[in-house]
Amino acid sequence: MDSVDDHRRRTTDLPPATTEYFAPELATIESYLETVPPTIDTAAGDAAVGPIHTLPWFYVADLTGWRGSTLARLLAAEQGAACYELSAGAADALPALWSLIDESGNGPVVLHLDLQGEGGRIQRTLREALRRGYTHTPDGWDEPVRGEPANLHVVFTDTTPSKRLAVPLPAATTPTTGAVLSYAPRRSMLPERPDGTTVLSDPPALHDRETELEQFLLAALAGYGDDDARQQYVDNAVEILSITHSLIGKRDLLFDLSPRLALKYGSLLDGLSVGAATERLGQDVLGQVPQSPGSEDIRATLRDLLPK
Repeated sequence: MDSVDDHRRRTTDLPPATTEYFAPELATIESYLETVPPTIDTAAGDAAVGPIHTLPWFYVADLTGWRGSTLARLLAAEQGAACYELSAGAADALPALWSLIDESGNGPVVLHLDLQGEGGRIQRTLREALRRGYTHTPDGWDEPVRGEPANLHVVFTDTTPSKRLAVPLPAATTPTTGAVLSYAPRRSMLPERPDGTTVLSDPPALHDRETELEQFLLAALAGYGDDDARQQYVDNAVEILSITHSLIGKRDLLFDLSPRLALKYGSLLDGLSVGAATERLGQDVLGQVPQSPGSEDIRATLRDLLPK
């Protein structure tokens, strides 16, 4: 079986500040992985679904995918594993998936997969592979794979978390099914029969979240710009994200606003003024607001409130 292409591999050398920021999520993942057996008997379990209920998977509801992608990279770093990212729309995604399953026979492998809708060839193929104990080979391949389901850690993210997810994820049948990571889980965001999933604690108060975010951005952006510029930019970024969360998050248009954009423009402080970096951040945040007939008033309000 061919190895996975290098362009699908993600780096796992994230700064310590990122690990600290995601400490609650990593603790949830670690607690869940302790329940996963080191090996999975493909002949055990319900004959109709095979070992699908023991696949180590994580569903992270996130608009941008930054949270899920970062968690996948952190998980890979802790497991000493390679981290790969597959696009559901890529023409060669299925061969890549089969190579990843094959690689799981040698040790842990982390896969980040962004869901698109409630189906897809990759998800269906993964379910079929699990159902048949990895011995099934899709049409077009002559070699069966010999991976280890317990080693294939799949991190799903979803750009449309308001849809009910029944098809892409393994059915929640036992406490060792998987972990749903979210700050404000809603019934519509969980798989069918969500009794076997794990969610995070209730979200911290907004003031506490602002404090956490400020500390994270300052630590992650250390070395970019001078101290005064960095502090001023972080203050502006926290205000932008807080205002947007307050206006949009409660209206169910935007599930979670990640600090990805704040990091993106903060890393340009050596070449941009604080005002220019803040303006670009505000424009990009507005671009993340879903376009819908009922969102124009909110977008107009944001344009007036966001710092320039």
